[in-house]
Amino acid sequence: MVGILGVAVLALTGCAPAVGPDEPARTQAGATPESPAATAEGLPPATAEPASDPFPGWTTYTNAAFGVSFRFPSTWFGPEVYEFEDGVRLEVGSDVVYPYGTGAEDRQPSAPNAYNVVIQYTLNTSGLTLERYQAEQPWLNDTLAVLDLQDGESITTARLLTTRLRGLTVGRFTGVEFSTTLPDTAQTERFYTRTAFLMDENLNVIVISGQSVNVEIADAATWRATFEALDAANEPIFRSLVESIQVK
Repeated sequence: MVGILGVAVLALTGCAPAVGPDEPARTQAGATPESPAATAEGLPPATAEPASDPFPGWTTYTNAAFGVSFRFPSTWFGPEVYEFEDGVRLEVGSDVVYPYGTGAEDRQPSAPNAYNVVIQYTLNTSGLTLERYQAEQPWLNDTLAVLDLQDGESITTARLLTTRLRGLTVGRFTGVEFSTTLPDTAQTERFYTRTAFLMDENLNVIVISGQSVNVEIADAATWRATFEALDAANEPIFRSLVESIQVK
């Protein structure tokens, strides 16, 4: 819990000497207002190379209503967008993604071992304190508990096995990345989810969850190893997508 509320934004501004209204603009020796300054070789200065795209071949999605954007592979489906009063939920994936609320009986997966990512951005429009947030959103207590773990440490309950993977920062948001799966004693539907939980100093929250879907399990006794292998294969995409998120 400590650290996620300690976000400090430091604005550094540089000062340049002002040019008076009657003072002529200074130029380099040998240069004229009509021509660029000469270099030692008598050639104009080289122009800077344009910055390379850190996400080549990826699509950009921007939600103007909430000022959030992110990148995702151009071969993926989506995004499926669901806007609510205080935020927006977005889903993309390597197989067809469906509108929020679509039941399992209406989904028709076509690609085995696909991977979906859900991004939810929620604004703290009510001015909730952390204490009220925890009281009104019980799931937040389990997530905040992960912040007190060291990387690689786990929390086990009757329903969940949660492992902290790393701390992370995206823009003004700080938080933690963790995995969630079934403990050995649970016998419900199998799953393995990688989640990034981020919060800024105003308690606005971003939750990004990645999960393999339509998983083919060859041996029921080693189902978790199958899920973990699929998660590891998609980890670079998940982390790049998280790093691409921008919020105004």
